[in-house]
Amino acid sequence: MDLLKCLAFIIFAIFWARQVPENYKIYKEDKSWENFLILLGKILMVIASIILAIGVYV
Repeated sequence: MDLLKCLAFIIFAIFWARQVPENYKIYKEDKSWENFLILLGKILMVIASIILAIGVYV
């Protein structure tokens, strides 16, 4: 069961990581505070999901 939870968090991390490049392109075109926060939020969610996956599995 822990392995399934770990895989679920890894899948969430992959889905969020796939959105980072397009958010970076949007931020690069229009360097606004709102676009930066969206980009930063996606990056933090990827890192948090990976940490949670490791924590659940260990």
